[in-house]
Amino acid sequence: MNRNLVISIVGDESVHRTWLAGTEPRSFDLCLVYFGDRWDQWAGDGQYYLRRKGIKYQLLYDLFQDELAHLVEEYDRFWLPDDDVAADTGTVNRLFALAAKHRLQICQPAIGRGDVSFEATRAHAGYTLRYTRFVEIMCPLFTRKALVRAMPLFAANKSAWGIDWVWSSLFREDEVGIVDAAAVHHTRPLKAGGVHARLQSMGVDPGAEHAALMQQYGIRNRRFHRRIVRDTARLRGLDVAGNEVWTCSRWQDWFGRKAA
Repeated sequence: MNRNLVISIVGDESVHRTWLAGTEPRSFDLCLVYFGDRWDQWAGDGQYYLRRKGIKYQLLYDLFQDELAHLVEEYDRFWLPDDDVAADTGTVNRLFALAAKHRLQICQPAIGRGDVSFEATRAHAGYTLRYTRFVEIMCPLFTRKALVRAMPLFAANKSAWGIDWVWSSLFREDEVGIVDAAAVHHTRPLKAGGVHARLQSMGVDPGAEHAALMQQYGIRNRRFHRRIVRDTARLRGLDVAGNEVWTCSRWQDWFGRKAA
């Protein structure tokens, strides 16, 4: 058994088999939670396979209280990608290795190709990682400690909007980052997975849930939020040689602040 675990809620169009592609030995085990109607669709692809319906974070919260509770003690790090995130085995191995090497409590791979909600999550050439103070809900990676601490947020609302800003606030700046040297690809357009339609049918307003969560946790970061959306934030990072660098100069930062 490996010490790293990938857990994903997958449907019929899942691209999780890309994570298993290549000849490199895997440093991770795989747990799939299938929500489609062809019950054995992906059976046999991972070490763990369940069949449940639900929305990602609420479903994970429920499973971690029950069938998957034992996994929290059995693994050191947990990657929770959406099923439309593509990456080969070598990239997933590198993501886990860099997260451990740099002692990141919460991180995510940068997005190489595909739609993003936050431009700061796009891969930046020349960096190993950037300390972004933000890791979004698409494909976060947690240490066991971070997962336990963040887990109550999984059930904080229906849409999961805003829980990423809260969990990113729970740790030091140098414990939260985006790993550029392990970029993955987002294969579907934003809002194409059916979740938004389901939330709408349930009468859930994600924007209202986000605002309520920010108020509940006292997070007032509208300027920084905009700069993460636009990728104009001045961030610390590590270049490929391991040197600590900034993503832009103070002069550029000043203009970025004005723009934001």
